[in-house]
Amino acid sequence: MPLTAIRKILVVRLSSIGDIILTTPLLRSLRKAYPQAHITFLIKKQFRELLEHSPYIDELVTFDKNEGMAELVKIKKELKKQQFDLYLDIHRNLRSRFLRYGLGARHNTTYHKLIVKRTLLIWTGINLYGKVKPVYERYFDSVRKFGIHYDGQGTEIHVNPDALEKPRTMLVEAGYDFVAPLVVICPSATYFNKRWLPEGFVKTAGHLIAEKNAFVVVHGGYEDIELCDNIAHTIGHRAVSMAGKLSLSGSAALLRFSSLVIANDTGLLHMAQSQKKPVVGIYGPTTRELGYFPVEQNSIVVETQVSCRPCTHNGLDYCPKKHFRCMKEISAESVIAAALTFLP
Repeated sequence: MPLTAIRKILVVRLSSIGDIILTTPLLRSLRKAYPQAHITFLIKKQFRELLEHSPYIDELVTFDKNEGMAELVKIKKELKKQQFDLYLDIHRNLRSRFLRYGLGARHNTTYHKLIVKRTLLIWTGINLYGKVKPVYERYFDSVRKFGIHYDGQGTEIHVNPDALEKPRTMLVEAGYDFVAPLVVICPSATYFNKRWLPEGFVKTAGHLIAEKNAFVVVHGGYEDIELCDNIAHTIGHRAVSMAGKLSLSGSAALLRFSSLVIANDTGLLHMAQSQKKPVVGIYGPTTRELGYFPVEQNSIVVETQVSCRPCTHNGLDYCPKKHFRCMKEISAESVIAAALTFLP
């Protein structure tokens, strides 16, 4: 089948925030390579806002995980009717494999998770990665034969202009003047061992307030309210928590107002980069080889070199060595120094 005959493309990445954001360079490049193709994207319902305004997608199909397998069977039946020319599985889990088989797409491709190399690195410390390639670039390895290449322009999430109004109003009510630097701190992460110490964020924020007259927003999801509220309260003057108060698109809009984002290895870090904002990423149990460091442009990663890194791929709710050195040995001074690189 000649490449020019590709008219219908299905891309599957069901979750999560950061992973979906990292697909956006691929979507942009797909559209450039096949401007006339109809591109469908399958995503979990709760993440729909991330892509619903993308100019590179013609159709967004959502999967409600609460409906279980019956919902997925129904979706597969409907998708099969479209007779896709190209199926891109960039999730590669049981659900995406189920969709792939029997869908009838003329071309099927998926990205390589490098499971053997990852397992050896985490469990034995043997590093066979060679040249380190981030996940968003690995996605392109499986589609290069279709004339699709990374353009070097990073990630992007398109926000409806209406979404800007709520965070703008909240910032005004909190006393922000839109003149001073706005620093957004994201202190949470899905797993405990990806979280830098709260006192580190407090000390960093205090310094940026004192030296740069920064205004600080502590942000996270609904489940992060207590953590973020406590940090904002401890920081005190010129700090406010907005955790749990904004949708995904509202969070992206908030980050668009920021001068700098300081975050753990979490979806909000990647969301900040999608809004072309500088980020300071704080990484403990995971390393660059695993593929989820921020896009290099406009970012600094703060980390420590301890022999037990990496101890996990996704994260853990405990430190396997019970010392948590990978996070405890990251000083506030090192994070402050990185932050000051981006603040005038």
